[in-house]
Amino acid sequence: METCKICKGVQDSKNYRGYNICTECADLMEDLMSEYFLRTLREGSNNKSGYQKYLEHGKEYISDYQRIRKNSKRHIKHMEEHVNEELQKGAEGGKQRYLERLHQTINWLERCPEFYNYYFKEYYVCPNCGASIFDNYDKQEVGDWLMITCEKCDTVIKKYFSPKFVS
Repeated sequence: METCKICKGVQDSKNYRGYNICTECADLMEDLMSEYFLRTLREGSNNKSGYQKYLEHGKEYISDYQRIRKNSKRHIKHMEEHVNEELQKGAEGGKQRYLERLHQTINWLERCPEFYNYYFKEYYVCPNCGASIFDNYDKQEVGDWLMITCEKCDTVIKKYFSPKFVS
C-alpha cells in the first residue's frame, strides 16, 4: 500500500502523477497553488504593456516556465507566517486540523519546489494559441468559480472553486 508524500497517510488516489499525494493534501495544494497563481499573474500584469516590455524582461525570465517559480520562496514564507498566526490565535476543531495539514503541505512544498513547475506546466501558456498567460489573461467570477482565461482567444486556462460565504 502506498502512502501520501505529504502526510504519510494511506494513499486513497493519485491526484498528481508521480507525486502520490492523497485527496485531502491535493485539496490543500489547490488552495495554496490558486493563491500563488493569482499572485504571480497579478505581478505579471504590471508588464502588460506589450511585446516590447516582454522582450526587455527576457533576460530576467529565460522562459515563462522558469518565471512561474520566481516568487515561490516568498509565497511559502507568506503562507507559513499566515498559518502560524492563525494557529497561535487558538484555532479549534476542524479549523485547527485544516491549518495543521496546510502547514504540513507548505513544509513539503518548501522541500520540493520543483512541484511548482510540475503543477503549472500546462498553465504558463495558453494551450490553444500559445500566448503567455502572464501577459494575456483575464479573470472572471462565474458563480462559485474563479475562471482564468486567455485574453487573446478566451480559452479557459484554469478554474478554481471559490464559494461565497453568506453570514
